[in-house]
Parts: sequence; C-alpha cells; structure tokens
Amino acid sequence: MTRKCFLRLIKIIFTVIAVIPALVPNAAYAQNLTVSQAALVRDIENNLIAPCCWNQPISEHPSEISDLMRSEVREMIAEGKSRDAILDYYVARYGERILAAPRARGINLLAYAAPFAALILGVGGLFLLREKRRVPAPAALASAVAPVPPTRNENFYNDIIEKELRELDD
Repeated sequence: MTRKCFLRLIKIIFTVIAVIPALVPNAAYAQNLTVSQAALVRDIENNLIAPCCWNQPISEHPSEISDLMRSEVREMIAEGKSRDAILDYYVARYGERILAAPRARGINLLAYAAPFAALILGVGGLFLLREKRRVPAPAALASAVAPVPPTRNENFYNDIIEKELRELDD
C-alpha cells in the first residue's frame, strides 16, 4: 500500500469516527427537548451523585437508580421545572449528599471561601518574609563587620590545640 493510499484510508477512518456521534440519537433529543433543555439536563445529571454508591454522577453511573433518575430529570425538564427546583427535589429526597458540589450556604460556604483565604494569607506571608529578608537588622550588620574578640575559654582551647599540633609535628 502506498503512502498516499494509506493517508486516504486514515482520513476516511477519522471522518467516520467524527460523524458517528452525530448519527447516534441522544436520549435528551429523543424526548424532543430543545438545545437549551438538553444542556440543562446534562448540567443537572452532572450535579447529582448516584445514591447507590455515592461516587459518580448519574450521567456516568451505570445503575438502575441512575437510569431512573436520568429519566425523571428529563421528565421534569420537559414539564418546565427549573434547575433549582429539580435539585431541591432530590436534596429533599436524599439529603445534601446527593449534590456533587455543596451549595454555598452555611458551613458549606467555607469550602468556597477557604481556598481564597489561604491564597491571600500565603501571598501576604511571602511579602512579609521577603521584606524581613531584604533589610538586615542593624545589630546583625555591626556584628558581621566587627570581629568578636575571643573569650578566655577560646584562648585556652586554642593554646591546647596549637600545643598538640606542635607535638604531632615533632
């Protein structure tokens, strides 16, 4: 097979792969939902956690309860219920745990505010550390410039070390 034929074959394969999703009917469109309603369905399905194991959104979870919840969400959207009304229905039924992200109310507000507070404190701490390291203290400068005279004990030990070094040389 020549290179030209191989490249044509690859183009055909990628074109078929790109067209297949458009040919497969979407479940949201199967119920004659508009584009905005289908987007709302996806949003709600991604924000509800499957109550059977509590580890995946219902949009991805392959269980009977997730299938049932997906169909209920589509029916509620078709009836004209709002996003908040649908989420409130499931919160009343299963509790706050059903939501993928906690609502920004009460103690849950801490989950949204804490990262920003930590960021602000961290940046402030870095600025303070930078300022502290930039300007040395005057006493530290004076001690670095003027040598400290040795104390009596240091002279004593220096004499002992020199004496032992002289003995080793002999």
